[in-house]
Amino acid sequence: MPTEALISVVAPLEGEGGRTVAAFVDETLGVLRGLATHYEIILVDDGTTDDSMTTVRELLARHDFVRLLRLSRRFGEETAIAAGLDVAIGDYVIVMLPNMDPPSLIPQFFERARADADLVYGVRLHRKSEPVWYRVGARAFYWYMNDVIGAGMPEDSTQFRCMSRQVVNAITQIRDPDRYLRVLTSYVGFRKQALPYAPINRNGRPTVRPKGEALQLARALIFGHSSQPMRLASWTGVCATLMLVFITGGLVIRDAMHPDRGRPTDGVLFFVAIEFLIVAIVLLLIAEYVGGIARRMRDRPAYYVSEEQMSAVLLREERANVVGEAGGDTS
Repeated sequence: MPTEALISVVAPLEGEGGRTVAAFVDETLGVLRGLATHYEIILVDDGTTDDSMTTVRELLARHDFVRLLRLSRRFGEETAIAAGLDVAIGDYVIVMLPNMDPPSLIPQFFERARADADLVYGVRLHRKSEPVWYRVGARAFYWYMNDVIGAGMPEDSTQFRCMSRQVVNAITQIRDPDRYLRVLTSYVGFRKQALPYAPINRNGRPTVRPKGEALQLARALIFGHSSQPMRLASWTGVCATLMLVFITGGLVIRDAMHPDRGRPTDGVLFFVAIEFLIVAIVLLLIAEYVGGIARRMRDRPAYYVSEEQMSAVLLREERANVVGEAGGDTS
């Protein structure tokens, strides 16, 4: 028997292509209709330039309970998901990536969240399709985030997750401009449960992030959630300075005791160069943190919405209350 709980599905669109979006929505609606009496699919357009918007408008005319949230430009996957969470009205909210996450798993995520956990997150079973350098980098990143920083970020976790309304409310209260879902769902607490699965690939394109984007994300996560890198660099600078003091002090004492010997200035200059390098690294890390603080202090929204639409399909009378709660217009 379908549940009476309202289920919201949030899906960011980043150029997957119209065929991928249409297949995702059709499959997701087929699953939701058998699972819940009330549901909605929120498609967040993150500045796509392909035919995705043409397809979405066709879906709005053909299906009920599909919503479009179009951002004014590309803000990034995490911000697009945050925008979807801000407008979702479901008792349970499911986040999915259209190209990678199979809708057939929605019932498993939902049933586990309703029975044993407030949050059920997906974990990829393997990374065989990814290059070796990417897998090695991912291992090193998760080791640093969890073992060094202590961020509690589940290894190999994906964006696919089902959250209770309490978890969503806790996340949306955090108004940080850099809201990374996989970190925030660990930060807010609540009962969690992992669900391993094998991601799909609807359009056959590479699913790994470009190197530049992956490094940028790693940098933002590391510097945005811990001061440990700056502390480590500072202590390294202190140790290097002490070492230089001892070495130069020893050379001064030796020269005083043996004035007839030449003064080995090359070694001293070498250590001085190392010292300046460490100082430069410390200043670079300080600049990263100061820049992050300045970005967070800006009094402006994390995103802007240029368009918001709901399905043009006439809604069945028994579901009209759901739309009324969302504040939508079906005319």
